[in-house]
Amino acid sequence: MRRRALSLAALTLALWAGRAAAEGPLVVWAMGEEGKKIAQMARRFEALNPGVRIETQAVPWEAAHAKLLTSVVGGIPPDVSQLGTTWMAEFAAMGALEPVGAQADGSVFARRDAFFPGALQTCVVNGTLYGLPWYVDTRVLFYRKDLLAQVGFPNPPKDWEELKTAARRLAERRTADGKKAYGIALGARSWNELLLAVWQNGGDPLKPAAPEFAEAVDHYVGFFREGLSPTKEAADMNLFHAFKTGYLPMFISGPWMVELTRKELPEMTGRWGVAVLPGKKNRTSFVGGSNLVIFKDSKKKDLAWKFLEFMSEPTNQVEWMKITTDLPSATKAWKDPYFADKPLIQVFGQQMFDTASPPTIPEWEQVANAIDDAMEKIVLDPRMGPKDVEASLADLQARILKLQTDSHWKPGTWRTFWWWFGAAALLAAAGLWLRWFLKLRLHRLNGGEEPPFRWSEFFQRDIVGYLFTVPALILLVTFLFVPIAVSFLMSLTDLNIFSINEWRKIQFIGIQNYARIVQDPVFWRALWNTLYFTGVGVPLTIGVSLLAAVALNQKFIRGKRFYRIALFSPQVTTIVAVAVVWRWMYNFEYGFLNWVLSSLGLAKLSWIADPHTSLPSLILMAVWKNFGYNMVIFLAGLQTIPESQYEAARIDGASGWQSFRYITIPGLAPTLLFVLIMTTIGYLQFFAEPYVMTKGGPLDSTMSIVLYMYNHGFRFFNLGYASAISYTLFGLIFVFTFVQMRLKKTGFEVLG
Repeated sequence: MRRRALSLAALTLALWAGRAAAEGPLVVWAMGEEGKKIAQMARRFEALNPGVRIETQAVPWEAAHAKLLTSVVGGIPPDVSQLGTTWMAEFAAMGALEPVGAQADGSVFARRDAFFPGALQTCVVNGTLYGLPWYVDTRVLFYRKDLLAQVGFPNPPKDWEELKTAARRLAERRTADGKKAYGIALGARSWNELLLAVWQNGGDPLKPAAPEFAEAVDHYVGFFREGLSPTKEAADMNLFHAFKTGYLPMFISGPWMVELTRKELPEMTGRWGVAVLPGKKNRTSFVGGSNLVIFKDSKKKDLAWKFLEFMSEPTNQVEWMKITTDLPSATKAWKDPYFADKPLIQVFGQQMFDTASPPTIPEWEQVANAIDDAMEKIVLDPRMGPKDVEASLADLQARILKLQTDSHWKPGTWRTFWWWFGAAALLAAAGLWLRWFLKLRLHRLNGGEEPPFRWSEFFQRDIVGYLFTVPALILLVTFLFVPIAVSFLMSLTDLNIFSINEWRKIQFIGIQNYARIVQDPVFWRALWNTLYFTGVGVPLTIGVSLLAAVALNQKFIRGKRFYRIALFSPQVTTIVAVAVVWRWMYNFEYGFLNWVLSSLGLAKLSWIADPHTSLPSLILMAVWKNFGYNMVIFLAGLQTIPESQYEAARIDGASGWQSFRYITIPGLAPTLLFVLIMTTIGYLQFFAEPYVMTKGGPLDSTMSIVLYMYNHGFRFFNLGYASAISYTLFGLIFVFTFVQMRLKKTGFEVLG
């Protein structure tokens, strides 16, 4: 009997283990440094729950949004994932997240009142709780104690008036190396710093035309107007060096800067501190961090919630901080003795009780971009007076309302699409019939007879040839024609973040996206920038590469192999490495180009921070990076020109210029055409340079069509509009290529 019971128990255990194995592990995704370290907490959870297995995956932050979106659309999301606070509304609008309000209300450690109110609010979308705060960060004032004491502030400023007074006094000094100093570092294009002033004045981020918002803007912009905060001069500045020298004695940042400042400036220990933000009606700061969510498609929701509760326990939150330095989101965790000897970190805990988060709306990314655009113009344009600022904020209000209105799904019908499709099919059929009819008529007018089509001859003579083309046709249709057709269809719809996971919400809108392009001022600015970049960059690139090729083709040049490799090397260097080099060259304070200007007694330039010089600066970088490729092609073309032609020209007394004009150029005519077409196409699609160097700024001065398309497609997820922009770019490239091919039949043949 006992043996039978043991056998039954063993069988039951085996069946349970098999079932658990069949169900698979709980899949948890985390980003950045958290993704590398969350496995330590997963092992603790497994130890407390025998038989449970957790599979963790680290995802880079730069790829996280796209990877999560792809997993949701594909129906294979993780069970649990870290989610940025500003992403919550997007994924909730897609219907991807599981509500957890009921579980939280019945929990011990994950109740709503267990977290900082501002942090919990980031998890609430339209009144529904979709996750739990995992860790938090907020912004406080970093300041130089010694310098503030020198200007009469033994304690950090507590309100707006004290902050501006302190900044004025600090800006009257000179730095340790004799340079002009500023009072505080603020961003001309930094919505999260502007919103601090808006919240502190009782304003609403979605109502920029309201008096509270306008007063906050006036206060914020005043730092730039009075010269208390740098604008163009701060581009690519080393903040730690500026803090050390007193160039920027105050700045606003998060908890990560505490350890970084200690590490970078060990000699400054005791001479700097952090404080709760100065305020007006309140001292509200920004709350950030990350949340933990459960995806709706998860098959292990109960276990996933248990993991969220585990990560919310105060003791585990403190343990997680020891592992990562992330600040706990649970208020009880801050009472742990671990914080007793950390006065700087305690300031962040104090600030967390007065925080706010951006509105949890799916359109927030676009709203934030609109705020940045408006603020950048107000700060950087010296012609902006009070009435201009008021008008700009009114325009911003209208833009925000339009973003919220346009993104709402409106029930509609695809009936119009089928009418369009039927009309297009009829026109295509009529065109094919007309072409066949005219061809047949012309053939008969010339006295010929059209032989009748016979299926037997087709199968005997042509079928084998057609069968051999089938594999290639399948590949072309699958990977070329179908994507082209689908993307064009997308350009006729309102496909966006709301409908990407629910196809029934996609609506056919005809040519509305193309009509919107015509009315979009940013698109026209991007088009002008693209044409300017192409019109200046292509001749410069071709000219430099041709001169380099001709020079390296001379017999008297020694070390040709070295020079070819050296001049070609920028082409194979990654754009990120190139950006690092050129950012140093363009640096306002320490850049090579400004060092040359200073040596010549000329004023320094804000190369990539000034709207007037930013695009020419990118052109210069692009020419340096790309001319090596064309140089190699020209070198190959020069080898096809017979040396006897140059010898005959020298005998006839031709100069070097005459030989170049009448022998080299005509001999390179086909090569020139190829290089011209390929370089033009490449420059019309310029993207990497503004993406890594300027993000399209300042004031959209380096915004290109491709970067604008990228922003709408992969940042704001207006996929229908992005597709329309892509087809507009296709039309532009087609026109340029057609014109250049016509030049082949005229100009190049004349040269030949």
